[in-house]
Amino acid sequence: MDLITIVGSGFGLVAIFLALFFLFQKKFQNDGYLYLYGCLIVLGLELLYKVLILSRAIFDIPWVYIPGRLHNLLVYPLLLLFFSSITNLNPRFRRWYRFVLYGFGLYALYVFLHVLTIPSQSKMEMLQLFYQDKRPGPYNYWRNPISLLKSTLIPLAFLSVIGIQFYRFRKGTSDRPSVRLLNLLSLIIIVYFLFNQFSNSIYRMVHDVSGYSMVEWPVDIGFLSFLILLFSILALMVNTGSVLFPTAKYSRSSLSSASYRVIVDKAKRIIEDDLLYKKESLSLSELSALIGTNPKYLSQSINAKLDCNFVDFVNGYRVEEAKRLMLNPANRSFTLEAIGSLAGFTSKSGFFRAFKKATGMTPNQFLTSRTGINS
Repeated sequence: MDLITIVGSGFGLVAIFLALFFLFQKKFQNDGYLYLYGCLIVLGLELLYKVLILSRAIFDIPWVYIPGRLHNLLVYPLLLLFFSSITNLNPRFRRWYRFVLYGFGLYALYVFLHVLTIPSQSKMEMLQLFYQDKRPGPYNYWRNPISLLKSTLIPLAFLSVIGIQFYRFRKGTSDRPSVRLLNLLSLIIIVYFLFNQFSNSIYRMVHDVSGYSMVEWPVDIGFLSFLILLFSILALMVNTGSVLFPTAKYSRSSLSSASYRVIVDKAKRIIEDDLLYKKESLSLSELSALIGTNPKYLSQSINAKLDCNFVDFVNGYRVEEAKRLMLNPANRSFTLEAIGSLAGFTSKSGFFRAFKKATGMTPNQFLTSRTGINS
């Protein structure tokens, strides 16, 4: 084994070990870094695959050989969801992002299962042709429209959404650790994207110096090892209490997933039965006392099970009440500010902001779309 193979194997195994360690430690709950661990697993598997190709150890396990892998298409939606976890994006958008991730994941699984149907003997023949090494240098991936779609067009779509999301978050927050984390993450994503765009040029330059036509494999192994090193350091820092970045949620919590569910169910029941959401001064401490727990556990439970904070949790009920009041013909003479007050909001601006966050529309737009009446 050469040095590149040893380094690549080490970083690939470390990435998978760290990701699985934190995932099992948090019992697969979203601590804000769930999708970072997913990125580590995907990148670790890709790195190990490239090591198998470079070392030719893949001849010992030919069933692993998968032409046309989809790791790029999995990394970008994972990074997008990681961004949304840090920026506390509207849960409705996060659900759509998850559907996109599931779609890419299912397609990758389909490709993997389809390739498994290829007989091992056929794969051995494919590998032997691959290693005959008759190419006059690295393969030009730009000639393949499918590669162009996977490596450029789809990533650009994700980068556009991430950029817009980051810009809006930075404009409206003073959370310096989160901004610091997203600045670093943005830089890593840009470097990752640019490497994929200009990798052919890098391969060509290294090939001109080394004369080794399959140079893309060691170059990719070196870059992925560096990328995994950055993500691994980040994961270790946030899980050991670094003040530079937002800490991982619930890293020291003694609550189980079942306890979260019980607490959330109690909170929902008492809010709905006693119409507590109409109380303008309802606080986390007050609600936690009513259900027999402490504010910390209630906040953790809401975040873990509903993927939102306490304010958004209560405002969700208020928005639904406001929608009901607006659609009641008996309330046509009420102003939107009065509707918001009846639903439990303390101000018109707070009402409009919460309504837009929950529905994607202002109260005026909602009323017009449902009744044709412009208030």
